[in-house]
Amino acid sequence: MKYAFLFRVIAIQTVFVFVLFFVGQGQVFGRGGGRGGGERGGGFSREGAARSGAFSSGRESSSGARSRGEGASREGERPTSSEGQHGASNEGKQGTSTQNQAQRQQSRENETNTRQQGADSREGNRQNSAKEMQQSNQKYQENEQQSRQNFANNAQKSNQQYQQNLQQNRQNFANNAASNYGSAGANGAWSGGGSPGTWGGYYAGMATAGAAGLAMGATVASLPAQSTPIVAQGNPYYYSGGVYYAPQGNGYAVVPPPKGAVIPSVPESSATANGAGKSYTYSNGVFYEPTGKGYKIVQPPVGVLVTSIPKGAATVTVNGANYFEFGGVWYRPFYSGSDVVYQTVPNPTG
Repeated sequence: MKYAFLFRVIAIQTVFVFVLFFVGQGQVFGRGGGRGGGERGGGFSREGAARSGAFSSGRESSSGARSRGEGASREGERPTSSEGQHGASNEGKQGTSTQNQAQRQQSRENETNTRQQGADSREGNRQNSAKEMQQSNQKYQENEQQSRQNFANNAQKSNQQYQQNLQQNRQNFANNAASNYGSAGANGAWSGGGSPGTWGGYYAGMATAGAAGLAMGATVASLPAQSTPIVAQGNPYYYSGGVYYAPQGNGYAVVPPPKGAVIPSVPESSATANGAGKSYTYSNGVFYEPTGKGYKIVQPPVGVLVTSIPKGAATVTVNGANYFEFGGVWYRPFYSGSDVVYQTVPNPTG
């Protein structure tokens, strides 16, 4: 398109040059002929004399015609060539400028649309990310709440089961204690059961801080801080400061020393008792035998001598002879010089 336009401009310019050339030659020839006719006596024209004194045949002289033709040619050719050249050039430039402007406008619109789409995409991604994070956090909170609820339920069930087992153990102990020692009487003595024995006054005769003010069968809400758990005949007990405790209800009951229990140390008021070829530790009617883990409460054999028995011991007369029973152990008093001593004997009542 560009080259075609250039060819057109070159062709028009070439034609214009040739026209000018031929017009110029015509004027030269016309002027020479006029002069020749006048000089030779003038010429006659059919229409009359020419303006210069020559005669014309009704038409203007060739010089005038040529002159007018040259003027017309120049006037006709020059504007046409100039106007066509400039018009085509302006139209081409204007069309190209309009097309470029449209392309630039379209490019700007495309760039604006691209930026807007990118912004919309980023905003959508941020919103989706925030939504997913919120949903994840909510799910985490729900799971944590459910875990806490499950833990609380399990802990409650476990505690209820523990309390039921503890209550059952206490009940079993109470049943076993009643079977072994009987029930506590009005004077605090324990008698009856499979292993009868009198324990009234046991703690009243002990010179220990832990036993002060305690009576057999009394209950406490909690154990002393320095309590040692022990087991006797499969039942749980606790020992502290010379006092024995057993679980009972929601608290702990003061009980007699359970036979077979092992304690870490004997009371401070203990003494040595000998007999039947052995030595024992004796304290307020209870006999202890050393073991690898401490001292074990035992039933003494016949023939062991002690210097005193608890004041709460029961007195029983059999065949005119007085005997004393305490904690299931029977004693017979006799004199050793001027002092009264007590020797363990078989149950005189059979």
